[in-house]
Amino acid sequence: MDGGSRLSTKGDPKPLISVLGLSLIERVILTAKNAGLTDFYVVTGYNGEK
Repeated sequence: MDGGSRLSTKGDPKPLISVLGLSLIERVILTAKNAGLTDFYVVTGYNGEK
């Protein structure tokens, strides 16, 4: 049995992982803005200070 193929984040929350220079949460917000959304709420919980 291997160790699995899940995304290893080394302790960082997955929305903050950088892909091609932007974090995943930035990509989601930019995509939503391009679709016409204007209001966003980001709820933080565990590790919210990161």
